[in-house]
Amino acid sequence: MVERAVNFSFVSLIFISGFLGITACSSNEKPPQSALTQEQMASILADVHIAESRVTKLQLKSSDSSLLVFEKLKKEIWKKHKVDTLVYRNSYDYYMTHPKQMSQIYESVNKKIELREKQNNVKP
Repeated sequence: MVERAVNFSFVSLIFISGFLGITACSSNEKPPQSALTQEQMASILADVHIAESRVTKLQLKSSDSSLLVFEKLKKEIWKKHKVDTLVYRNSYDYYMTHPKQMSQIYESVNKKIELREKQNNVKP
């Protein structure tokens, strides 16, 4: 069941990566000093996508319940990575305006999720 949900995430990740790859503009601009590194973003995003998969797997009847569970999982992710939501959001916004870098991040996210699946460690 987790595999099916995580596979769905892979389809989403592949689509996003492809889209970003197609629309990527070449920019060597470096992220702001306060932004998370690409590796940090990839680790966090891998955990976020796995958390989304876990919530989907639960098949909760209420979207409110799903949202509450997902918010709890996100708080655990922020704590695990020692990052606050503002730094994450600003970093995410920066990378979304730099498609080439975001595409590289999602390539890393895909690899991280594949590795965790092989190790049967899909918990965020």
